[in-house]
Amino acid sequence: MGEALPAETVLAQSLDVSRLTLREAVRILTDRGVLRPVHGRGTFVNPASQWTDLESMIALQSQTSNPRDIALDLVEIRRMIEVGASGLAAERHSDEDLDAMEKILAQYQSDHAADDVVATVRGDLAFHDRILQASGNPFLTTVFDPLRTALLAGRTETSAHHAVRVHAMAHHEVILEAIHDGDAEAARAAMSAHMDQTAHDITTYVSAR
Repeated sequence: MGEALPAETVLAQSLDVSRLTLREAVRILTDRGVLRPVHGRGTFVNPASQWTDLESMIALQSQTSNPRDIALDLVEIRRMIEVGASGLAAERHSDEDLDAMEKILAQYQSDHAADDVVATVRGDLAFHDRILQASGNPFLTTVFDPLRTALLAGRTETSAHHAVRVHAMAHHEVILEAIHDGDAEAARAAMSAHMDQTAHDITTYVSAR
């Protein structure tokens, strides 16, 4: 970190891209806090602590950490956000929220029975998204949005295993029941238990290599 990038012409040639493409990439990475152009001196790589883009951070971590550790770090972030969101959803949900979550879980069960991994992952994400919406806090979905791409890859890997989908269904049903009952404490506890099981599934099924 802190090093200057090679000259534009040299870097474009080494990456086999046009200078126009390279400039656009530099602009994007500058917006994300990864790069820092200094007039008259060149473009420098910022310390990772200054990066503002989750995708870039994950790309960096993938070079230095194993997939299992990255997935577990993401579960820690999810726990911080989703446990609280579940409590709020129990207190603030609408009938429409409950109906949507029930339909999502029914479809998840159907997709699980058909061994459709892609569809079950989509349903998993949709269920958790609906809880964020049911929290009634308009900022939560925006805060959570950068995680979705990272979570998609990890969930696709774990959801390929039948046992993981069974675990998810069981935990989702408990979470939904607590939200339906308006029991914020039970909803938070259910989501926390779901995060515990998710972490256990990751250590069991995700490669550390």
